Amino acid sequence: MDPLTQGLLGASFGQALYGRGLGRRALALGALVGMAPDLDVVASPSSPMAEWLWHRGPTHGLAFGPVVGPAIGWLLWRWKGGRLRDWVGLCAVALFTHPLLDVFTTYGTQLLSPFSRQRFAFDAVAIVDPVYSLALAVALALGLRWGVGTAAARRAAWMALALSSAYVGLGLVVNERAEELARAQLAAEGAAEARVAAYPTLFQVPFRRVVARSGDDVRVGWVSVLAPRPIAWERFLAARGPLVEAARATPEVRVLEWFAMGEATPRVGEAGAVVEFDDLRYGFPGRPRDGLWGVRVRLDPSGRPLGPGERFDRHLPASASELAGQLWRLTLGAS
Repeated sequence: MDPLTQGLLGASFGQALYGRGLGRRALALGALVGMAPDLDVVASPSSPMAEWLWHRGPTHGLAFGPVVGPAIGWLLWRWKGGRLRDWVGLCAVALFTHPLLDVFTTYGTQLLSPFSRQRFAFDAVAIVDPVYSLALAVALALGLRWGVGTAAARRAAWMALALSSAYVGLGLVVNERAEELARAQLAAEGAAEARVAAYPTLFQVPFRRVVARSGDDVRVGWVSVLAPRPIAWERFLAARGPLVEAARATPEVRVLEWFAMGEATPRVGEAGAVVEFDDLRYGFPGRPRDGLWGVRVRLDPSGRPLGPGERFDRHLPASASELAGQLWRLTLGAS
């Protein structure tokens, strides 16, 4: 999730487990250590592919916290004093729980890095979810008011962690329900064999983007589990042919296809000189065919790439507040 939420998670575990021994330092440094894995976004700032290649890589592997956490804990112990085991435990927990939260978003996380580059994603919540973040923030505020080392502060932190974990579990249930609704409709439409995947949308849980595939036939639509309606599919064919294969052979498209975990979908420009691959996991109502980002490859008349693929990021169709309002109206069944 976003770095702020990861900081809240690290601070919450600090309050729950180490507030009595480390005091407010457990919150402040738990938050900083909890956010630290996201520093991987600066690994290769000169490359447009760097975010996809390096973010949620080695620093987001399950081995990172148990291996690196004790070293950081030892450094903090030398700097701040206190009990060594408290600092080691705080750092190991904050680093270990960071990828465990990230894997429940659609972006994908290399949990087995550095031993494997396989991406894992459980599509429960969006990468920004104010409900999840607010539960942790309230518990931390109460802990600061009551005293971080008090039993009441520890109970508040554990309650917030339990509630936020239940919220993620709810997201998994919602996603499965959205896929069930889509499969039932597709079966009625004669496409029972289609592969269906639902993805969370920003700021809330019940409204899902759905992508259904049957061979080259692709459908994209939206469904609310609070107010289910027949999905108005936008239907199109994933492009094929020599131009697509030439574009697919570029390193940039190979990176996107690995990153998008099966949802990078090609289309050929009308003039045949450009092939674009969209990541269909992300998008907004009104433009289902467009992903938020992708790779564009320009080709010469003989079908050879004119250069490396270009990453593109599509502009949001409206401001964040307008999009949030639109998503909630659709979630509640309003047109």
